[in-house]
Amino acid sequence: MKIGLVQLSVTEGEIEKNRAHIRELALAYAKREVDLLCFPELCVSGYDFSRAADSQDENLFFSALAEECNTAILAGTCVKEGHAYYDVACIWDEAGKLLGEYKKIHLWDKECEFFTRGEELILVPYRGWKIGMLICADMRFFEISTPLANMGADIIVYPSAWIDGYKELFHLCARMRAAENQIYTAALNRASGDVRYCGGTAVMGPAGDVLCALEDDAEGYVEMLLSKQEIRAARDRLEWDSLKLPQIYKKYETYKYADKDLGNYGLTTVKSL
Repeated sequence: MKIGLVQLSVTEGEIEKNRAHIRELALAYAKREVDLLCFPELCVSGYDFSRAADSQDENLFFSALAEECNTAILAGTCVKEGHAYYDVACIWDEAGKLLGEYKKIHLWDKECEFFTRGEELILVPYRGWKIGMLICADMRFFEISTPLANMGADIIVYPSAWIDGYKELFHLCARMRAAENQIYTAALNRASGDVRYCGGTAVMGPAGDVLCALEDDAEGYVEMLLSKQEIRAARDRLEWDSLKLPQIYKKYETYKYADKDLGNYGLTTVKSL
């Protein structure tokens, strides 16, 4: 599967400007015949929540764009359900059909004031690949990436908005999630715009190595041809699964930290499409 990652510069709250820019880039990169074209977290409305509240057709925009480009698209959007808003990642196929929607679980900083936390993991089958989606701060938590791998994920894509100064940690987390699960991870960050981000969009291989990466925070694009054979080879070289001892791990599924019971981080449901 050939994946394309757009390190996009987003102008916070400038919805029409961002849409026009996304469409321009999508039409250009779709000509490269990628199987899946990916855009980062909250790439239409950004973190201007007063504008995001009025931007409730973002999924329709991407559905129409995927059909226009004849290319599957993964993107981070803002979605309203009832009175609740969610920070989500979605995949649409080349006909514009919504294949799956993931709601961010680990909200960060001011996100907690606007968004409702998600509680489900999702795995999307597409062209023989099983694609997991997590968002930004979710990359820190193996507690949700490992279940996706156990469900059969071949790759986890992380549309993100990691701020300036954290590129090394951004890459470290992405490499660890890839290595410990022996799958691909795609760390898809924002480029700097009116807010500084650390950039560094990259694809990590199932052995935890950096396969390709953008070195700075400028707007850019990177693509990678992924191989199931590479996943099998990594698992043959390092047989981590044979060393797992779930009978021991289960003893510590609920634990305490700083006298606050964190349980399982609020994850209540796991499902696969």
